[in-house]
Amino acid sequence: MWHNGLIYKLIANKLPHYLIDIIILFLLNRTFKVKLNSTLSETGHIKAGTPQGSILSPLLYTVYTADFPVNNHITNCFFADDTAILAQGSTTKFVIRTLQRGLIEIEKWCTLWRVAINTDKTHSVMFRKGHPRNNLQSLTFVEEELSWDKEVNYLGLILDSKLTFHSHIKYNTDKFWAKVHVIIPLIRAGLKPIGPIAPNRAPR
Repeated sequence: MWHNGLIYKLIANKLPHYLIDIIILFLLNRTFKVKLNSTLSETGHIKAGTPQGSILSPLLYTVYTADFPVNNHITNCFFADDTAILAQGSTTKFVIRTLQRGLIEIEKWCTLWRVAINTDKTHSVMFRKGHPRNNLQSLTFVEEELSWDKEVNYLGLILDSKLTFHSHIKYNTDKFWAKVHVIIPLIRAGLKPIGPIAPNRAPR
């Protein structure tokens, strides 16, 4: 989050001045250094972002993204800083055209409020039955062409284009058995053989 932009939005939302002053003191004059082996960098000033782990950071992020572009044909999905947009329609052309318009608006918003987008982590997938007759037209975002993937990982859930969840089930099954193969030798090592136990005899 760009600090000056956040402060502007706090003022625009007519928060009490004393709260804005507290938040400004909370954000400004923060510094950082980077240490690599025994080398320490010079002091840098943090002009964006909020302290990780602070209970105030999610609330400020919500305020900052409250004016995120809204479209009647697009559903916005937010979870922390992970964002997905969804569009549906009777034809792929309509869906692609709707998504492209939404991406253009999002790009304008990100440019205005200095939000950096990692296009390497930006993916597109078309959920539908059957097989496409023609190649789907690529989407463009931040001067990058987004290819259509067969599946995408969102919030730990692997979504394939058919929504069969086969890949997600296989991934978790393989992960489960990998854990089991690690645990079994530990269980065997912890088991000790027990010798025969002599029966108790009553005293004569």
